[in-house]
Formats: sequence, C-alpha cells, structure tokens
Amino acid sequence: MKGMILAAGLGTRLHPLSYEMPKPVVPVLGRPLCTWTMAYLARSGVKSFVLNLHHHPRLIQQEIMDWAGKRTPVQFTIEPEILGTGGGIANARQHLKGGTFVTANGDSIVRFDFARALAFHRRKKSLATLVLFPIRQKRYTPVWIKPSGRITGFGTDAGDGRLSGFYTGVQIVEPELLDLIPHEKPSCIIRDVYIPLIATGAPIHGFLTEGVFREFGTPSDYLRETIALLEEPSERDPLPGGSSPGVEIIPPAWISPRARISPGAVIGPNAVIEENGAVEAGATVANAVIWPGAAVRAGETVRNAILTPHRRVDV
Repeated sequence: MKGMILAAGLGTRLHPLSYEMPKPVVPVLGRPLCTWTMAYLARSGVKSFVLNLHHHPRLIQQEIMDWAGKRTPVQFTIEPEILGTGGGIANARQHLKGGTFVTANGDSIVRFDFARALAFHRRKKSLATLVLFPIRQKRYTPVWIKPSGRITGFGTDAGDGRLSGFYTGVQIVEPELLDLIPHEKPSCIIRDVYIPLIATGAPIHGFLTEGVFREFGTPSDYLRETIALLEEPSERDPLPGGSSPGVEIIPPAWISPRARISPGAVIGPNAVIEENGAVEAGATVANAVIWPGAAVRAGETVRNAILTPHRRVDV
C-alpha cells in the first residue's frame, strides 16, 4: 500500500513559527511533525510515501530524507501553485496508482485501529473511506453518515445521516478515484469531488472510530500537543539525555541527547529541549519548547512559550 502526506500548505495559522520552519517539519520531540503519522502508517502496512510540497520544498525534502533514511522510500511532487487537497492528490497520481492508497495531513498526529478501518473499506467496497473521530470541539466540521457508514453530507447539510464525526484528514482510497479528480488545477477533495460523487450514489464512506488526534494548527496547539506527547512513554525516546550534573529535571520532560544543559538549570515540568538547544546556568524551562539552536540565557525563565533561535512566542 502507498501513502501520501499532504504538505503543501503555507501554515499561516502557525505564524510566526512557520516563518522559520514549514509546518510539516516543525520539531516534535526530536523529529519532524509529519513523520509521526508517517511512522504510524508504515507500521500499519504503508510501504512508500509521496509528499506534495510548495512552501520551502528543499528544506522539507532535507528534513524528511534525514528522518526516512533507509526506513521507507519517499518521493515528492512540487506545486508552483498550491493545488489543494484534491488537485494535490491528482498531481501525485503517478506515485499512487496501482492499488489502494492512504492519504493524511502533514500538520497532525493521528493513530487509530488502521486494520479495522481497512477491513471496513474493503467490506463496503468503498471508493473512498474517510476516518472520522467523535466531535468533542466546536472547531471541527461534522461529517454525517448513515448507520451503514455511507456519507450523506458535510457541515450543516446532514442529508439523511444520523451519526456524525469530524474528518481526521486520513482517508483510504481506491485508485479509480484519481480519474475523477480534476487534473492540473486546484480543487478541494470534499467540495469538488466527494459532494458531487455522493449525490450520484457513489460508495463514499466514513469510518467512525476512536484514537489519538493531535492537531498542530496554531502555536498554542503546538505547545499543548507536544507536551501531551510526554504522557505517552511508548512514543518518546528514553529520558533524560544531554544533561549535566547539577541539573534539576522535573518530569515530564524531554531533552535531546545533543542539547546543552548547564549546572543549576531547572528543566520541567512539561519541558522539551530540542537538538542543539541550550539552557544556561540558573535558567528555568517549564511548559515550554526550546527549538533546535535556541538558547535560554543564564537566569532566564521560559514558561508557557516556544523559544526559537529568532523569537519567543508566548502562548
């Protein structure tokens, strides 16, 4: 099975952080954001990936290839003009054709029972199956389905749907869909493809399930969800690393082995020090993320913030 990570957006909601680093590759516990979902999908049976790129494509390619190494084959498509969630998939058709494929967004971490979702998709003989989670926040648009899983509408248009969930950005798709997406022009996979297909009775389904969904849309989302990962021991590297004698570490915390922590520093609770980050003597970091190359000066306190080499973003 092949996979696609949608990574061509500008990341405007993540400003000012995305001025320095494209959203798909902002650092999250020592690795680019989008590789968390890539690794999950690889464990679930996805053998290769394609990413569509627009904003700082070379930087994203470098970060992804440094992570991928020999783990999994990765290819890229470049969009001089952003093609959207539909056009981007159509533009990658040469990489995706040949069998069932899966797509996911590059700005979130998603985990669920993929085997059950795939079995549902195949049992329903679906053209596309959107993975849905129960709606717990008003910020998400409802996707309406029948008890059978058939999608009937989006947002205020429920059709005859009785159940709803929000779209996680993960979908399982048959290659026949590639011929139904407008090629070489921008399009939205929901508005321009699925809504017209649903009107014709095409088998477009929603698989309503539970799992982990972490969206890194805004700086506050980024800080909150990065810290939340510290409570998932199976998803983080051993702790601590890179510290010196005389450093006080208050869990939970994550310190890159390549970070520099001076004696007298206090790290935590809820602190992340990324690669080549530095915390000087007497400084305190709590409920904060220190980016690669950023330095907390002696005696300084960074709390409820993200510190990059160029700015501090308080949230």
